[in-house]
Amino acid sequence: MASFGELKLNTYYLIQVDADSDIELVSAILHTKETVLLRSYLPQAEDFFKYQDEPIYKLVEEVDEETAQQFESLYQQTQEEELFEYEEGEEEE
Repeated sequence: MASFGELKLNTYYLIQVDADSDIELVSAILHTKETVLLRSYLPQAEDFFKYQDEPIYKLVEEVDEETAQQFESLYQQTQEEELFEYEEGEEEE
């Protein structure tokens, strides 16, 4: 069973943290002596720490570079649309 400490920096993974959780898209963004700082992307970006030796319930897959680029493009587009909607709402007030 994989542990959070085995996740490579700047690489996307699809994981389940426990049997009842949804599959999450995460990346390891920082390793400390005892922990890993992870970023979960959906429904919105959220950072959280896990112990390096804590097991991952299920490592579904490491996302390949092409799929990661598609996600980054899609995620960036979604953020821009949300920003545009927010700016439109401001003008109406």
